[in-house]
Amino acid sequence: MHHHCNSTWISHVCCPVHLLDNMTKYSARTALKKYTEELGNTTERNAVPISRSQTLIYHIEGNKFWIKVTLVGPTANLHLDNAGEQQTTKRERREFFQSFVRRIDYKLLPLLPYTVTEIIIGDPTATGHERELQLDDASGTLPNPTTAIRCNVREDFRSVAYPSCDEFPSFRQFHHKELTGATEITPGVFWVYHRKTRYVLKIVDRPLYRRHDTEVIRKELENLNYFAGVPNIVQAAGIAVSTNPYKSFDWDTGLPLAVTGILLEAYPGGTLQQVLSDRRVTEYRWKQWPIQIGTALNRFHVAKKTHMDLEPSNIVLDADGNAVLIDISGIGGFTSEWCAPEVLSDIPPCDLPFEQRQQNDIWAYGKLLSEIASQISDDPYVETLRQVADGLMERDHHNRMSIAMAIAQLQSA
Repeated sequence: MHHHCNSTWISHVCCPVHLLDNMTKYSARTALKKYTEELGNTTERNAVPISRSQTLIYHIEGNKFWIKVTLVGPTANLHLDNAGEQQTTKRERREFFQSFVRRIDYKLLPLLPYTVTEIIIGDPTATGHERELQLDDASGTLPNPTTAIRCNVREDFRSVAYPSCDEFPSFRQFHHKELTGATEITPGVFWVYHRKTRYVLKIVDRPLYRRHDTEVIRKELENLNYFAGVPNIVQAAGIAVSTNPYKSFDWDTGLPLAVTGILLEAYPGGTLQQVLSDRRVTEYRWKQWPIQIGTALNRFHVAKKTHMDLEPSNIVLDADGNAVLIDISGIGGFTSEWCAPEVLSDIPPCDLPFEQRQQNDIWAYGKLLSEIASQISDDPYVETLRQVADGLMERDHHNRMSIAMAIAQLQSA
């Protein structure tokens, strides 16, 4: 989903920097951030990247703009006298590209505030404003381009889109600077402390970020709000907020804070996956789990929502050993081994109609009960558990047992 300038409330300031008065008399500087290369499918050690990018912050007169300069193809596309010189190591390539990036006169370009402006060189298929790059060279030691360097200027579609906290008025706000002691659980998910209370933090800017990840966070917050106070479903503590990381103008003080993550209640019992892996099921009051998970899942379906990634790693245990369903966006992804046989097609499971998604959840619930049952040997209840699991995993989804019937059978056993 493409948000022009990330939100409508800043569209009035999407203007070329050169429109700001008397900009030439102000000194500008660049702060280099991350350099990346894309090597394509090759495994050659000294292969030339198919593209390289340098992210930087351009500071001018107290304002700042995030910029990513991307070169597609070889450095010969820069038309510099020394551009064809062989840079054999990544470090040499980075240093060469960074020296070029520092020379660009950014104030002549239509930079976008509150997001990342991408300047693409060497890609004839690129969209965006077409411009000619002007290079500065105060020292006079670097060669000038032999021909004009054309570029396209547009929003960087890979930049992180931070939702506005105005979208989520019912959540308590925690400033991200007040969250301490972060230790990673999985990529993009951390244990953190606010004062002395421990929480789980899921961040927007996760590794290998895609714009879809922001929609997952939005959907998860929507569902957390909907299921607030419902037993056996994960509960939110609030949202992590900060000044928009891409804030451009110092004078713009009325902006809403940006959501940088979700704070969730911490469940100290670990995941069901860990309990199953360690074969510790019988150390708990495990007979309550099938009913707790089924009841939580049924709450989703009654609300015409689905989970779509029901598996042991998405169930955690609270301090009393109760099962709690987590990862409740419903669109965050799926694990193919935990998908019902009929949904493994070309269509992503999360895009299926509600009835098919519901059947997928029911099948995964059956597989979950089967996994729990596999670790119990000497309890008559396990026979009921296996029968219910088989009924939920019926290959023909028209004949599958309903969750309500499964719960009734489990309760009467």
